[in-house]
Amino acid sequence: MFKVTPIGSCRITGPLRHGQSNYGIQLNQGRCYGYCHSPAEAVQMARFMRGDLTIPGDIWPLVSRSHDLSTISASEHTMSDLYVVELASAKEVTIDGVCIQLNYLNSVYADFFSDAGRAQEFWTCAEAGDEGAMLNFLDRHWADTEQQRAQAATLGRIRLKFVTRRSLRRNIKRLKRNLPDILFVSHIDARKPDGRTIGSRSDFIKLVGEEVRRAGCKFYNPTDLMEEFGQSAAIEDESTGLAHFTRAFSDAVMDDWMRQVIAPKTDKAVQAGPNDAVEQQLKPQIEAACRDGRYADASARLAMISPVTDCVTPLLDDTMQRRDEAQKRFIEKTLAEAGQDLDEAERNDLILAAGALGLFETALDLASQARGGLKSIQASTLIRVGLQAKGARDTDNAFEFFLAAVCRNLKLTRAGSGLAALAINEEINVLADLKPEQFASVLEHLELPERLRLLQLNGTSFTAAITKSSTVEDVAEIASYLAVHHGIGLGAEALAFWRDLQGIDRITDAGLVSLLDQWVENALAAAEPIGRIQGLNAVLHADPRHAGARNAARDTRHDLALRIRAAGKAGDIDALDALTLEADALNSDMPELDLWRARLRYGLGEYGAALELGQSAAAALPETLNVWVLLMRAATKAKDAAKATEFAHKVIDLTCLETEKLKSEAEAVLQCHLARA
Repeated sequence: MFKVTPIGSCRITGPLRHGQSNYGIQLNQGRCYGYCHSPAEAVQMARFMRGDLTIPGDIWPLVSRSHDLSTISASEHTMSDLYVVELASAKEVTIDGVCIQLNYLNSVYADFFSDAGRAQEFWTCAEAGDEGAMLNFLDRHWADTEQQRAQAATLGRIRLKFVTRRSLRRNIKRLKRNLPDILFVSHIDARKPDGRTIGSRSDFIKLVGEEVRRAGCKFYNPTDLMEEFGQSAAIEDESTGLAHFTRAFSDAVMDDWMRQVIAPKTDKAVQAGPNDAVEQQLKPQIEAACRDGRYADASARLAMISPVTDCVTPLLDDTMQRRDEAQKRFIEKTLAEAGQDLDEAERNDLILAAGALGLFETALDLASQARGGLKSIQASTLIRVGLQAKGARDTDNAFEFFLAAVCRNLKLTRAGSGLAALAINEEINVLADLKPEQFASVLEHLELPERLRLLQLNGTSFTAAITKSSTVEDVAEIASYLAVHHGIGLGAEALAFWRDLQGIDRITDAGLVSLLDQWVENALAAAEPIGRIQGLNAVLHADPRHAGARNAARDTRHDLALRIRAAGKAGDIDALDALTLEADALNSDMPELDLWRARLRYGLGEYGAALELGQSAAAALPETLNVWVLLMRAATKAKDAAKATEFAHKVIDLTCLETEKLKSEAEAVLQCHLARA
């Protein structure tokens, strides 16, 4: 059988112990001396199991209560296929470097710790690690009798440390070295009666998750599942330690571990063959699933493996036959009860049973017939059946169950991520089925690439991934991703959208400014001038007041002006025409380009083109005499009397004593056209 060893508390041992028969696994607790909670305790347990560590007899009562030291030391631990290691406490209490159990300590020395003030001062000394201060404290508070002095001798050796990121990282590495395969499990982030989480616990859960993922190990946080169940249904002692799981929740945790870790690991071993994994691991798991009525999971697993491994085909055929028979019996029974008025619990059980059998349409019908409709069904039930349907590749029904769960509660991570994954994989437009706030919730559960892909599938702007409450870090991640994969323009669009939402006229955050600086560097490194201009324009769209982009844009314009002048003086009309793309891309006008082009076209006898270009330049240079003189002459050559007359009047208006000759020329044009009229 697939062997699993728990290293932790009842929160992991309970699900595994209860799940042995239902999931076809074997609990291996050889040389396991009891519960533990902190990373250092987990390392100590792993080393003790392997026989790499001995624990002194005088400390043993504070380490274990359920085993005799000499007996357990004489036994052996055979390595398991998987170790489920709980890291739930940041407190590490030791005696001479050996980790001890805090609850055992409080029990053995109950009289000493009964005084809250004395206990607090003791732990302050223990954390400080000052032996002299500790002995001084114990002499004052616990030395009246021979028994107290004997206890003080042990208490004085106790030290308290709190887990740091560095120590956690070190202990995770040690566990990876000592154990072949690990699923790390965090505490559950439960809420107190006032609705707030326990701050220190929340911080430690986050730290554990970050460091386990950083080490490349598997991680499970039961908090998401608790949200699906509802805390009161998941935790049985809400008024005390917010720590112990109900039996139903414990079973659901085990189901998660089976689906997410044990089944995939087993299936991979079978596919890797040739080996004995089919007989020793897969068959017991499939048989247990069938006994428990989980035919959907069993048949889906075997259907996935069979194309790769022929040896499971008989097992698949047998499972499908048994599934069909079980489905038939269930449908007959369900139809017989159809007229009965089911209460909430009965309907919930039937939905779960139908889902486990692979009767997803039946499960959907049962859920839809509830008094409050599909959305009134327990969220944990909706998601569990949705996961089973997804595993069986029944996309339509999986989608309906995930959609109902999202509509019921926006905060359910697995519902949102499940719905989003289906939408992306099957290219489904989910926008029509969700309210804006529900769609936003689905987006939150996706990694950035998938989030943007879903927006694209739904014909929605990438900016929909940004809200007024988006953090600077989120915005930076989105803008960076868009810039790398779709160009600076889209990244800048995201920043501009966020800036508008914030109601600010410039970006001041150091991280975002640094990102803009990098974009300016990238723009200036572009091979072609048009690329440089477009890149700088994008940065200025994101932040019109970004100094680096403004300075670079000014220099770029000056450079273009010099090239226009050089081409104009050289009479190179083709070079001037080629510069129009750059001029059009600039955010500022470049009327000198059209003026030079008009002059050269006039010189080539292309008076119509000269008129068009000259008028474009005149719009930006209305007080520039030379522009109107050129237009007057071009209109005259083109025999356009109306325009020649109009431009001649403009020349006369702009002339002065120094330009008397041009005035005379304009007057002559007017006289000529008046005479013809």
